[in-house]
Amino acid sequence: MVKQASLSIIEDTKNHKFLMIKHLRGINKGYVNFCGGKMEEGETMDDCVRRETFEETGLTIENPKRVGYVEFVPMGYNVTIYKSTKFHGDVHAREGEVEVFWQDIDTIPLEKMRKGDQDYLPEIMAGKYVKKRYTYDENGDIMKITPLILDEWEKHL
Repeated sequence: MVKQASLSIIEDTKNHKFLMIKHLRGINKGYVNFCGGKMEEGETMDDCVRRETFEETGLTIENPKRVGYVEFVPMGYNVTIYKSTKFHGDVHAREGEVEVFWQDIDTIPLEKMRKGDQDYLPEIMAGKYVKKRYTYDENGDIMKITPLILDEWEKHL
């Protein structure tokens, strides 16, 4: 069954940094990325990104804007990507799950991210709305990248 999930890119525009995490468990163990997670029953995706961001980092995001959508096959995750520039709270990691750190915008550690993330992230950082499907093999290597057709509302983001 395909799981719906969110990814939260938090930008500190004043200090030119992104809030990133290193996964300590699960399918992304050892990889660096942005916070996020699975949508719970009865929750909207907007609710999901706010909840997951708070649970993993301690921050409350105020203006999450959809900037992309990616599907990871056969991992079974469809991920809606958000970017926020307004937030408040004190940063702290969910113990045992992630390490949280601020990263300079110019030195995002792409080499420590999954191949799919390495592909779409530069496009999002360039201001593009991304919509793609990534098909991985059993070794975690990308076999195929398929651009997906944008819905009408996505064309205006």
